[in-house]
Amino acid sequence: MIKFLEGTNENALALEIIGKYEVADEKAIEQKFEECLDKGYEKVNLLVKIDSMKIVGSSLKAMWDDGIYAIKHIKHCGRIAVVGDSKVEEFLVKMDNAMFGSKKAGRLEKYFFADELEKALDFVNEK
Repeated sequence: MIKFLEGTNENALALEIIGKYEVADEKAIEQKFEECLDKGYEKVNLLVKIDSMKIVGSSLKAMWDDGIYAIKHIKHCGRIAVVGDSKVEEFLVKMDNAMFGSKKAGRLEKYFFADELEKALDFVNEK
């Protein structure tokens, strides 16, 4: 299940994944991302809080579709903040940023621990 969070600019989305991540969740995120693009924003910043997410039991299709959507829309991805509670997650975000991040394109992915949620919001709200 996902819950959209308050506190972002119009060109940013913030959400928390609670429990299992399902196909309906992935589609809801796509819809909100598209709404930002429809407002004329070239880049959409994204904060994803995953410290309450349960990988076991989550939909593989949802995760696959999420990845495919992200790759297809990579030119529209701006700052991405992942908020969690694991050194493994932190490492994976660093690897993801090393492969897909681009200062020139304005795309940067950064990890924040759960107690740094306000810093993560500031990061995605930067212009």
